[in-house]
Amino acid sequence: MMTEYIDVDAISRMLQSRHNVTNRNCMIGRRCALFALSILLILVLSVNIYFIRMIVESSSSHRMYAKNLPESKARQGPSTPSRSDEKDLQLQLKSIVKIIGEGIKEEIRSLPSKYFKQNTSYTIVLERLLAELTIMPNVREDIWNIPNNNWPDAHQLIPPAAPELGTILEVLRRSKIVRADNAPLGTQLKLMLNLENDIKALFKPQWYSRDTILHGPVYHGKDRHNAEVVAFHLSSLLALRRVPLAVIRKLDLKEEIGNYATPALYATMYQEGNNTCLYGICHYCSPADPVCGTGDVLEGTLIFWLPRYLRLVKHRHPWQRTYKRNKLAAWEIDEGYCDKVKDSKAYSPQSSSRLLDLIDTAIFDFLIDNGDRHHYELAQNNFHNPAVLLIDNGKSLGNPDVDHLDILAPLYQCCMIHKTTWDRLRLFSGGSLGIALGRLLAHEAVMSDVSPLITEAHLNAMDRRLLTVYAVIENCLKKKKYISNVILDHR
Repeated sequence: MMTEYIDVDAISRMLQSRHNVTNRNCMIGRRCALFALSILLILVLSVNIYFIRMIVESSSSHRMYAKNLPESKARQGPSTPSRSDEKDLQLQLKSIVKIIGEGIKEEIRSLPSKYFKQNTSYTIVLERLLAELTIMPNVREDIWNIPNNNWPDAHQLIPPAAPELGTILEVLRRSKIVRADNAPLGTQLKLMLNLENDIKALFKPQWYSRDTILHGPVYHGKDRHNAEVVAFHLSSLLALRRVPLAVIRKLDLKEEIGNYATPALYATMYQEGNNTCLYGICHYCSPADPVCGTGDVLEGTLIFWLPRYLRLVKHRHPWQRTYKRNKLAAWEIDEGYCDKVKDSKAYSPQSSSRLLDLIDTAIFDFLIDNGDRHHYELAQNNFHNPAVLLIDNGKSLGNPDVDHLDILAPLYQCCMIHKTTWDRLRLFSGGSLGIALGRLLAHEAVMSDVSPLITEAHLNAMDRRLLTVYAVIENCLKKKKYISNVILDHR
């Protein structure tokens, strides 16, 4: 009988072998686990580094953008502005203008009755200006020495008393053209004309009828030639005689332009049926967009070219628009913008009257609806404290039914005005501004043998806008902390 036994040594060896295998497997497993953890750690670190880099780049982009915004906007968050942000800014602008507009309407309703009554003293100013427009019987041969050499100074292009004005305007209407060329600069069609007696003048042609209403942005459309003449006479009424001489003139395009045109200008002239047309050379000039006369006759405005010795320097306007629908200027979103402007030495009221001149300009532009004052000119002829000149007013008289309150931003943000300007504005209360300006422009229409230069709608709009100016200033006067600066005159 076979005896069964257990081979303890064999079993021991087998168990030892299995134990060794198990140990080797465990070592391999631990190594695998460590390897897997290492890979996972590397992936986590890589992802973190990627997101940290994206955050840093986003923050850097935001800081670059924030330089163009008021500080309060720059601190709102680290994200780059999106289209929704721009829409928010546009809504903010609309709300600011709406709030200002509502405040002004309320102020108009509570204006003292004196602003709605005619101040009969305006007739003294009107009669004096009409007398200036009288033509003298005998014209001096050297009459152009008067506007060239005797008139311009640091504060105006035409002095407060200019008895020769009417005669000089008439000479400008009648002087013979000896050379016609494209204007040297500009985005729109204009002609540079040399007249007899070594006089130069800019000619802006008529693009629109008097009653055309332009919709869209305040700077929309081509220049309105009659607006230059309106601006000239309005500047006299407001004692801001910083607008160049301007008259309406009808030109015979064949006889007065074609016969004296430079080759470059003549190449842009052609016949379209019975009408003579030209398109000129400028930034936006094109054969597809000509201006045509009625037959050979084209109406336009002749603007006296300022004397050569006046060294004009162009400056960017602090309240310049961006001219982009999706981008706002700093002044449109910063209620404290004027304080930043005054921090500049050039605009400090303690050192010059330039800021006050720009406020005069804003009132002037608001009345005629000129929202295109992106630059301004000063005569830097060693003049002390030269005044801001009112040059290029062609984008005025766009829509008499709309008042663009943002043109007045320098006034309602700064709450300052020349005392002389404030006194003159109060002289034309109760609708007398429209009456006086209408009289001056009627005189020009007769002298130039053209239809009335302005519609009743535009004259009524100026009277309405003047009430807005009164309301803004009255509101400034009620702000006690500004009251010492509201009526301020450094002249």
